[in-house]
Amino acid sequence: MQDQSYHPLGCLDGAKVGVRLTLAGQDILIQQSEMGRNLANLLTVADVQFVQQAGTSYWRIPHDREVDRLLMELTDLFISIRYAHPTLVQLELVLSEAKGLDLDEPAS
Repeated sequence: MQDQSYHPLGCLDGAKVGVRLTLAGQDILIQQSEMGRNLANLLTVADVQFVQQAGTSYWRIPHDREVDRLLMELTDLFISIRYAHPTLVQLELVLSEAKGLDLDEPAS
């Protein structure tokens, strides 16, 4: 996307997600795909509008207070789901790949 007001944030199952600054605040842009459609439907109850930029179609979600409330609730819920899993390791340390550490000597 060539638009200077667009800021990419990442991908969800291959669908690009970013924000675009507007005079009223910002829009969340989600690349059209099956997962993108699901995310767009989750974030809004209104009809989702389409925008076309750089030859790619995106769903446009105006980022208002209601969308922000949903984002916060979803974030908290997803964190709780991950922490509730009995066998999921929350932080994986791969010491064998740590650079500059001599694992045979005790740390001083």
